[in-house]
Amino acid sequence: MARYWRACGAVLMSGFLVKAVSNNGTQSEIYIEASSTTDAASKIRARGLTPLSARPGNPPRKKRPPRGAAVAASRIVRELGALTGAGLTVEQALSSLSRYVSSSLMQTVAMSLREDIRAGMSLADAFAARPEIFPPPFPQIAEAGEVAGALPAALNDLADWQERRANFDGEIQGALIYPIILLVLAFVAVSGLLVFVVPRFEQVFADMGAAPPPFAAGVFATARGLAKAAPFILVIGTGSTFLMGLWLRGLEARRSAYAFAHRLPGIGPLLRSMLAARFCRVLAVLLQNGLSAVPAFRLASASLSDDYAKMKLDEALTQVRRGASLPDQIAASGVLPPLAVEIIRVGEQTGELGKATDRLATLLENRLERGARTALHLAEPALIGFVGLIVGVIIVSILLALVSVNDIGI
Repeated sequence: MARYWRACGAVLMSGFLVKAVSNNGTQSEIYIEASSTTDAASKIRARGLTPLSARPGNPPRKKRPPRGAAVAASRIVRELGALTGAGLTVEQALSSLSRYVSSSLMQTVAMSLREDIRAGMSLADAFAARPEIFPPPFPQIAEAGEVAGALPAALNDLADWQERRANFDGEIQGALIYPIILLVLAFVAVSGLLVFVVPRFEQVFADMGAAPPPFAAGVFATARGLAKAAPFILVIGTGSTFLMGLWLRGLEARRSAYAFAHRLPGIGPLLRSMLAARFCRVLAVLLQNGLSAVPAFRLASASLSDDYAKMKLDEALTQVRRGASLPDQIAASGVLPPLAVEIIRVGEQTGELGKATDRLATLLENRLERGARTALHLAEPALIGFVGLIVGVIIVSILLALVSVNDIGI
């Protein structure tokens, strides 16, 4: 694996757990990806914290989000933005929020956030301590708002982004319900025919000592093969899934998997478009809330779930800090589409990088939505036709077998 990354010209990055202290004396242990302990300490200092110690380690295991976490996070952020915009401090806004919300989850989260704020943590750090409720880019955008002194605007922008994403996900999930139900019912129907119906006709021919028609014989052989192979397929599939899950817990393994996905035809361009939409949306929110380009770039990169893309963008950021051009380094990373690189280049030249990335994010999001809807509309008839073909083949073989039995009887 190390030889692979060196061949690609990449800097090997590892995970480190760094103990750090904030300006108010609060200690915390932060997971960060870096090339060495010195690099990890430098990245911690760039966040305004003082590193105390660093050791190799893995990120903390993610907790399973409670039911309704996405809705609760969106509402908390939206109402925090309204309350702080009305002049309340974050602590006062959380106290007010914990008193009047009806959701027990929102009340619990608001009260725990308030206790962290009282202990001296920033809102961004409080969000980061609850990744199951506030996953990236919640902490990153809150940090940008706090740094720029525009927290209410940043929280409102964050709530807008979260609601748009939730609406899109809801539309896709709703559109997938019918194909999934159809696929499950078709699987049950075909399995029932192959397991219970087809063997009975095969037994009829065996009892009569006659050979079935070639077409029916092929279906009979397929049914026998599937019945014998089903336990092995189940064991191999379950074992492979378990081993793959264990393998993907490692940082280098996830990077390898994402790097492989980036190279796949069809999937790679789609993955890069999704990355660009997410990256540019977060970057636009950060820039429009007053953050400068380099820290905004770092926070937008941290909001991505693609470990390979995060590594390549972190390398690009390192070169930018040394004086290299931002668009050139993004192009060299190879993880964003050419359109994104060109629009970022134009935005940097005109001094309107925030507006440029906002327009690009909207363009890519709309394109992805249209593409998803089109794919689903095409998938439904294709799925119906495929299932109908399989069921038709089985029924035709059974009819041929019936006709053959009658001929033998005559």
